[in-house]
Amino acid sequence: MSSPTPLYHRIYAVMRERIVNDYYPLDVPVPSEAELAESFTTSRITVRKAMEMLADEGLVTRTRGRGTFVTDHAQKSRFNRAVVSNINGLFSYLNAVGKGTRLKVVSLDRGEAPPRICAQMGVAPTADLIRSARVRELDGKPYSLSMAYILPAFGAGLTRKDLATTNMIDLVQREGTTVEQVEQTLTATLADEYAAQHLKVPIGAALMRVNRLFFNAEMVPFYAAEILYCADRYEYRVSLKRERGKDFLLDDSRNP
Repeated sequence: MSSPTPLYHRIYAVMRERIVNDYYPLDVPVPSEAELAESFTTSRITVRKAMEMLADEGLVTRTRGRGTFVTDHAQKSRFNRAVVSNINGLFSYLNAVGKGTRLKVVSLDRGEAPPRICAQMGVAPTADLIRSARVRELDGKPYSLSMAYILPAFGAGLTRKDLATTNMIDLVQREGTTVEQVEQTLTATLADEYAAQHLKVPIGAALMRVNRLFFNAEMVPFYAAEILYCADRYEYRVSLKRERGKDFLLDDSRNP
């Protein structure tokens, strides 16, 4: 699928999205121009133009002989507070999605996770995790791309056959794990080269990213899921109800 936006600008947008979302550690160089050119299937000149835009914006610094390093990260909003809800609602939603879509397994292996996932799970960047990637199809078209990262003790028995037929949360619970808590974050993002390939959208296309972190009964994060949804096929809806006796004003400073 083609896009009217120049490729160098789409690469810039994807790299910028990665930088502001802590995709690259501060003390480790980002991939070289040659590596990025291979990854995005383009020329080094195109990649160089995108990286120059990032440098002009002050997000990276480029030094001959050392490489390119991240210099700035988006400030975290002070309003990023969690909303507490019931875990059963999430499980009901996952079951409904599973019944209405078809799974295609992209990969299942063991290896390292992105730095942001390791930080969430509290493991070393070199930790060996069970990794999987799956595409969900709705009406014969890609609906979502999900990446899972699981501690080996909780996912060593997974098979591609399991992943093709069953929700991941059901699979890990079959191994005897109890899900005590789930933290979920929704953000807007852009399709990088991997997501674009599997969701069949242009690089730089708008996506919705859902990150879920699952804790067991000992409150240890054992499973992280990152799901990318096509923006034109996904809607997140929440119904909020008033609790009796829980009325309050948004600004009660005038009522001492």
